[in-house]
Amino acid sequence: MIHYRRFLLLLAMLSAATFANAQNITGCIIDEQDQPIAYANIAVLNPTDSTLLCGGVSNESGIFVIPIDQQKVLTRISYVGYKTIYKQCNNTELGTIRMQPETQTLKGVTVKGQRLLYTATGNGLKVTVQGTPLEQFGSVTDMLTHLPLMMSDGTIAGHGKPEIYINNKKVRNAEELDRLRADEILSAEIITNPGAEYGADITSVIRLKTVRKAGEGWSGNFSAVYSQGKEHYESVNASLNYRTRNGMDFFARGFLADNNQLITYTANDQLQASSTWDYKKSAERLARVKYYFADLGWNWEINEHHSLGLTYTANNYIGDFKTLRTSDDQVWQDGKLVDGGHSVTTTLEKPRITHAVNAYYVGEVGKWKIDFSADYYDTHNLSEMDGGTYNSPRSDIQPNVSSRTNTANELLAEKLVITAPVPKGNLTFGEEASAVNRTSDFTQSGFSTDNSVHQKTTIWSLFVNYGLQFGKFSLNTGLRWQNEHNCYDQNGQRNDEMSPDYHVLIPRASLTYKTDKWTHTLAYNCTRRNPPYSRLTTAVNYRSRYEYDTGNPYLQPQTSHTISWSSQWKWLYAELYYGYRKNVITSFQSAYDDVNHPGVIIDDYRNIPWWYSYGIDLNCSPKIGIWQMNYTISLGLSDWDVKGMGMPYKWNGLCADFTLDNTFTLPHAWLLNIKGSVAPYQESGSSQRKATGSLGFRISKQFLKDKSLSIALLANDILHTQYTEMTAYGGINIRTQFKQYNDSRRVGINLSWKFNATRGRYKGSHAGQSERNRL
Repeated sequence: MIHYRRFLLLLAMLSAATFANAQNITGCIIDEQDQPIAYANIAVLNPTDSTLLCGGVSNESGIFVIPIDQQKVLTRISYVGYKTIYKQCNNTELGTIRMQPETQTLKGVTVKGQRLLYTATGNGLKVTVQGTPLEQFGSVTDMLTHLPLMMSDGTIAGHGKPEIYINNKKVRNAEELDRLRADEILSAEIITNPGAEYGADITSVIRLKTVRKAGEGWSGNFSAVYSQGKEHYESVNASLNYRTRNGMDFFARGFLADNNQLITYTANDQLQASSTWDYKKSAERLARVKYYFADLGWNWEINEHHSLGLTYTANNYIGDFKTLRTSDDQVWQDGKLVDGGHSVTTTLEKPRITHAVNAYYVGEVGKWKIDFSADYYDTHNLSEMDGGTYNSPRSDIQPNVSSRTNTANELLAEKLVITAPVPKGNLTFGEEASAVNRTSDFTQSGFSTDNSVHQKTTIWSLFVNYGLQFGKFSLNTGLRWQNEHNCYDQNGQRNDEMSPDYHVLIPRASLTYKTDKWTHTLAYNCTRRNPPYSRLTTAVNYRSRYEYDTGNPYLQPQTSHTISWSSQWKWLYAELYYGYRKNVITSFQSAYDDVNHPGVIIDDYRNIPWWYSYGIDLNCSPKIGIWQMNYTISLGLSDWDVKGMGMPYKWNGLCADFTLDNTFTLPHAWLLNIKGSVAPYQESGSSQRKATGSLGFRISKQFLKDKSLSIALLANDILHTQYTEMTAYGGINIRTQFKQYNDSRRVGINLSWKFNATRGRYKGSHAGQSERNRL
């Protein structure tokens, strides 16, 4: 271990020697267990009066390199929870510096310092995974739910659903995280202020760095998951790698799942048109799907400055993806029961293989860094629906309906990011381009009209990001210029009104002030989100005899502007924010056709003109002995322009969400986690939501000498309280009341095993990811 650190230190010194006419202080910081300490503060002081000359921080390997202008200086090395060290420097190499925990005695109670779960950065939080309880959560999927600021719905408090990277590679689907073990992760960076190099629609990012381990030959891992509620879920995945001495890496991965999801709900809706219609139903939605995906790839780490790779991914259903909706209905017109019965709708999605190819190059030319990636994505989907209502007293309505939707998507994208050193900072710039070709053919049995849509979208962007360091302040500013060209053909005819072009500037900026104890950041973030392609259709789909849904090709992109202030001290983090959104995309209900189809409600999508939001997010993550706390509170208010859309009610109540995560590190490699979440009664916009929450636990143990085998038992929603129950006025003269449960009360077991694990060399990222999400 010591030789390895000396080798890394030598590399750091050699790279630092490229700075002309500059001396550098170098060293490596470790803790009492000989583990590297990342992001320790190194202050360079004048030995005569202790004034601050310059400073820096250690990297993930504990190494630091700081340019200096004079021979003799005094250094101060500090890290929260550890004793501060002062060293007089007559030599530029400080060697290995071991820090000791800070111990204080208060009235007979000994308080021993602990390494913090996270530290603040100018863009968000840096979370240590290796050496903390987080590394014992089995898969990365499980581990992510226990990061600070992560809420129960998978979003980052105040910042929405994050985009995830593993090293420099964009995660394409969630199963990639299932295949990776948490103990292979060195750190997780939660970016709440993403720069201009990220897509225009990105509100937050999680970047995962894997542990670097040397090794050649065969390695692999295997895992299996089983959980049981009212329905069952099971999956297995395996990966195999072969790495050669010259830096080549060949890998194959496979994933197989049997997923069964049950949703039960009751509803009591009302439509006021020429008559007053009331609908009561008790319904179920059961989805059954078996699917697989497989990766084949090759990476070549030519040397420490150049690497490239290629990955092919295929996935498909095994048999049909079947969704069965059943309900027992009652329909009242002006207080009189006029219809009812048992409704059944079956949707079959036919197996069609999906192809994806990614190629990348990551390299360094002098002090310049280059990151290039290219993607090809091709998928087809064939969906067939049959439905009807049985035992109905009405004979004047068509008893059975059917439809067929054939969709084909093709994406070609590339992205180039270049980082160049500049005085006191760095400059990142590049470009991104994508082209989408999508067709959707819809035919039906007479309840609406046939529809054929051909969409072509080309997006290209230029971006630049500049980071500047001056004393305790750091400034980061970025600008993205995005250009979009759309072509929308309906039934063979181009529609110019549905084919807008956009040319927009997207600015982002942050200013950070950092001391030994505090980190403060003032940030401005602008995002722009295009609607998913599936919401730009005019096809009218059948859900039940009195419920249809469709899209809206006239939807405008949603633009958001957010100003935030965040502060971090030790294990406390707080963020205040104010946001303004324009053209917010939301679902909308109205009467379909009061003359020819009386009583039918149709769901579509509309743009709300504006939406203001403001609130505070808090996180508290101290560690007390074996107990690691991770408590997050999100408090927010919002003001929607819903009355302008004809909705009769408007609320601006407090929306609160509490996540209480407790992890206990027990002897003999046991780990216990107890996690609860509560969302009290909320009023927002035109909806009222009743209180909901959940309680779950996980207990796991690692086996074998190298802890390569892990078994976990888990239980979710033990108290059976994770219901969604609300009243919403979601359109013109329409009220919806429903109560829904997603079969979240489950017990399960997770098993994972790895052998000869070595570090992954894949460094690619994915281009055109926002367009893939829209598809």
